[in-house]
Amino acid sequence: MRCAKIVAVAVTAAAIVLTLGASPTSQETSQDKAKAAFEAAKRSVYDKQWAEAVRQFTTIVEKLKNAEYLDESYYWRAYCLNKLSLSQAKFEDILRLKQEAIADINSLLRNMPESSWADDARALRTEIAEALVKNGLKQFKPYISQDAPDTGPEMEMKFVALDAMLNMEPEKVFPTLERILRENNNPKLREKAVFLIGQYDLPQSPELLAMVAAKDSDPEVRGQAIFWLGQRQEATSFELLSKVFQQTKDPEVKEKVINALGQSGNSKAYEKLLEVARDAADKDSREKAIFWLGQNHDERSIAALSEIYDKATEEDIREKVIFALSQQGKPQARAKLITIARSNADPKSQERAVFWLGQEKSDEALNELVEVYGRTESFELKKNIIFAISQFGNAKSIHSMIEMAKTEKNVKLKKQLIFWLGQSKSEEAIKYLNDIIEK
Repeated sequence: MRCAKIVAVAVTAAAIVLTLGASPTSQETSQDKAKAAFEAAKRSVYDKQWAEAVRQFTTIVEKLKNAEYLDESYYWRAYCLNKLSLSQAKFEDILRLKQEAIADINSLLRNMPESSWADDARALRTEIAEALVKNGLKQFKPYISQDAPDTGPEMEMKFVALDAMLNMEPEKVFPTLERILRENNNPKLREKAVFLIGQYDLPQSPELLAMVAAKDSDPEVRGQAIFWLGQRQEATSFELLSKVFQQTKDPEVKEKVINALGQSGNSKAYEKLLEVARDAADKDSREKAIFWLGQNHDERSIAALSEIYDKATEEDIREKVIFALSQQGKPQARAKLITIARSNADPKSQERAVFWLGQEKSDEALNELVEVYGRTESFELKKNIIFAISQFGNAKSIHSMIEMAKTEKNVKLKKQLIFWLGQSKSEEAIKYLNDIIEK
């Protein structure tokens, strides 16, 4: 379970209100601030800004005490301290940061032993302890054996037994697999159980896979559960995937759900994908859903992408939509890119549309690029159009660049055209360059 199992969160929150005399509004604001601080710290992790992430998680750990994100903050601070240690020049700084990381893990396991992050924390502690022991700090050796997973002969026989179950009646082995997924501490064993559940066409399988997808402590196990849930074609599976997406705070789980929806081809999955692309609260999820809409090569997706572009105010979203449209390879998508290329309302989007039209290398795209070149006064856009046309590499594009060079009055742009003509090895280009020299 990724969401922390904090005892009596509501009671704690109420106690804070009584103690500080805060109103429900101020309590809600405090929770919102805590969430915002935690999400900002996680973004630093994703951006690999280890020192900044350590600073942010330290603030959270010191201020939140028993709050919702405390256990996860301890884990991520330990993770970032370990990453930060790898960039240190001094040997003593490397060892110090790694020891601080283990201290954080110990605090998590000591104060919150039932945390859903406990298994991840132990695995990280083993990794750090191994590095410390190799560098002479033998006192950390107990953590290696203490946290090591069960990989002996007995565990090997369990895997053999699971493999044998694949040929048995699903109804008879399902209870065993469910017990493994709910109770077993070995993530590899749980991952194998997920695989077997994925092979069985049982009505109770989707609910179990959704539970694992939302709550298992191991990211690989969660990912496998999401994958196999996405392979099923009944409406229930996609409703459960949607529920997992709505309830999780883990960006990796959200991404895996979007991938499963995007690869499904099921109409229910597509509807959810479209909903995420249009309305998801977090931009990362919207961008990933937009990508998968770009992989659905049909008129419905093109219309949806065009609508999203027209309503989008964020530059990143517009960029992703333009890329998605470029992947369609359909006249309707090209028409939207041409509309964007012609518009002066958003110069950056205009330049991106020009670039992707250039990658298409069709006669229609070339004609439009030449027309936009003749109509615009923007130096940057003209420069981008020259590059886009130069990438076509055919006789028509060479002829177009020659005609553009003949009428272009800006010396810098004329030089650009001549440069790219010189890269072409075209007979027509050679003749034009000779004419320039002989004038």
